[in-house]
Formats: sequence, structure tokens, C-alpha cells
Amino acid sequence: MNKGLLIVALFFGLSLSAQGQSFSSGSTGADGALDLAAMICTTCEIQLPESGVLNYTTVNVPAGKTLKFKSNLRNSPVIMLAQGNINVAGSINVDADQNTPGPGGFYGGAPNQPGFGPGGGIPGPSITTSSHGIWVGPLSLVPIIGGSGGAGVNPGCNSTPKGGGGGGAIAIASSSTITLAGNIRANGSAVSHLCSGAFLINGTRGSGGAIRLVANSVNISGSLSGSVIRLEAPQGAIIFTGTSNSPAVLSTINPIVVSSNAPSLQIVSIGSYAVPSYSGTRFDTVDLLLPNQLTDPINVLVQAGNIPVGTQVKIIFSGSPNATFTLGTLSGTLASSTTTLTVSNLTRSVATYLFVYATFDLPLTSLNLNPKGKDQVAKVRLEAAPGAKPKYVFLRNDGSEIDAKKLPQKFLQEFGTN
Repeated sequence: MNKGLLIVALFFGLSLSAQGQSFSSGSTGADGALDLAAMICTTCEIQLPESGVLNYTTVNVPAGKTLKFKSNLRNSPVIMLAQGNINVAGSINVDADQNTPGPGGFYGGAPNQPGFGPGGGIPGPSITTSSHGIWVGPLSLVPIIGGSGGAGVNPGCNSTPKGGGGGGAIAIASSSTITLAGNIRANGSAVSHLCSGAFLINGTRGSGGAIRLVANSVNISGSLSGSVIRLEAPQGAIIFTGTSNSPAVLSTINPIVVSSNAPSLQIVSIGSYAVPSYSGTRFDTVDLLLPNQLTDPINVLVQAGNIPVGTQVKIIFSGSPNATFTLGTLSGTLASSTTTLTVSNLTRSVATYLFVYATFDLPLTSLNLNPKGKDQVAKVRLEAAPGAKPKYVFLRNDGSEIDAKKLPQKFLQEFGTN
């Protein structure tokens, strides 16, 4: 009996594991115990590593102490993990400061220029007609993102002020308990300017940022301040008697705290036949053998990670010149989405090379690293091809391709291509 051959290209992406009964923050403990009581400082600043991830055994911020973070070159959000208890009787501060954002936030606009970030403010003829920054991101806070910057404005005098910076973003996770009697702040800022001998205090503001607390037990009697606030613990393990200037979302645990920012795309099955894990390792081998009796149209199930929901997925064939397909549209969440495409008229007497691709907006977490000028990235095309590593193609607004060698190394690191 003749059987059709189908070679499938794969890029292996996000892999999800089931949540156990007890949440683990994933902290390695490599940074030891953080105890501000043993530090000679009132405001204590910690340098963020390039990953943005801090791995502690325990964390203690006593009353009268403030914990701040020195941004890394990527200006990434703060991810603070602990194996044991996290106690905050003092303050954790990822606020913006004038034009400068908090870690993970976005800068305010230059004079008469829009604010940075996906919800950056738009300048108008005056302060009253210019807009503040708006927080834009996934409400799950996976991945977590800070506030957008306000517009740079023209107040109608010699001063041409910048917009305020957006508040930072911080995710705090403990394998044990998080106790907050003090406060955590992720506020946006406005810039004060001197005009005609008087300070303008109503310049455009950057938006507030985001705060996410995840633990097996969360006890909040203090205050939280930001645009989006999430408290996550097992059912019945959240005690919230404190205050939140944006309504806090109380939720069971999403175990993903440290997520890869790199978009991913993979073919999961074809005609209900699972695609083997070794697919795509060689161009001269058959990855999946399908029965010739399989009737058209054939379903192709595709899974994606960190690609916006609503993005269209397309297929390219080689070896089946008459093949046709229907577009797929990703649905689910940013962290994990799927779509089913259908294919028809495959040539069943020869091997067919099949791969998928998707074009989408630049991920929010990469915006701070996006260069300005003619090589600014507007879109990303991810191609999952047989026998090869995933290929990222960076596109300008006009659709032309940007030579990756012209892009900053820190930007390329977000996609694992440098």
C-alpha cells in the first residue's frame, strides 16, 4: 500500500508542567539571604543582574528601611525569588523618578515627542491636550511589564519639558510565605518645570507599573501602589487587610514566574498524529509517516509561546505544488496559545517539507532595547523550518528586512540570536 510521506519542521518552544500541591518559586538561593537589618543604609539599592532575576534564600526589609534596585542595561523588570519567607515591614520602591522609569518601565518622551512604551502619551499643543502614559500589558503579568512614559509637551513658554517616566515592574515569589506590613510602590512620575518664574507641577505623567506577589501563603496588611496588582496563593491562603490604590486581583497560583521572552512556534500534530520530539533534526529523514487513506482537509495543530493572541499562522510547502491551506489564528494566552490550520491536496507519492511562520508586533519586553531611526524594528517574523534553528526576521514599518548585524546585541539576546 502506498503511503504519503510528510516531513515536518519544528521549533521546540514553551513547555508547561503541571502544578503540584506546593508552589516552588524556583529560587536557587545563589544570592544568599537578603537582610536589610544587617546593612548600613536607610535606602538600600541592589544592582539587578542582566537577567533581572535575584535568587535569595530569605528576604527581610525591616521598618524604616527602603529597598530599591539599580536598573541593568536592559532595564528589565525585577524578579525576586526566595526559598523561604519574605518579610516586608519597610518599603520596596520601583517608582519612576522624573523622566527616568522604574526598572521594567519606559521613559517619558523628549520635548514634543511621544512617551515610550506601548501606551506612551501623545504630545499636543499644550499640557492640557497632551496625554499621560497608559499601562498596557497582559493582566496575568506573565510576562510582567512596567508603565509607559508620558508625552513630552510644549507649555507655551521657554520650557520644553520631557514627559514623566513609567513606574517599574516587580514580581516577588516565595516557596513559603510573603508578609507585607509596609508598602510596595510602582508609581509613575511627572516632571516639574520652571516656566515664567513658576514651577509647572502638572506635566504629563508616566503610568504606574505592576506588582505581582506569589507564594504558598500571602498576608498583606500594608499598602500596594501601581497600575496592576496581583496576589497569588492557593485557595484560602491569601489574607488581605491592607490597601491597594488599584484594585488588587486575588488569584490562585500561575506557576510561571520567570518566563522566556523569546517567541516560539511548534507543530504539535498533523491529522491527529503527534509529531515526534526528534522532528527537524535532519533534512534528509522522514519525521512523520501518515496513512495514504487520510482524507482532506488534514488538521495541523500549532502551539505558540509569547506571540500575541490573534496572530495569523501560515504554512509553506515544498514538494506539493498544488497544496492549499487555511489560515490559523492563535487563541489562548500570551504564554501559551494554539491554532488549527487545515491542508489539502498534498502530493502523496513524495516527501513534502512543511513549515509554519507567523508575523507579529515586537514583544513588549523588547521595546526598551529597540533602536531608533531607520533600523527600528516594527514587526518580527518567526519561521520554523525543517532541520534548522528557528529563524527570526526583523522588519521595518515598510516591511523591509533589517540586517540583524545592525541591531544591538542586548536586543538580539531577547530572541537568543546573538
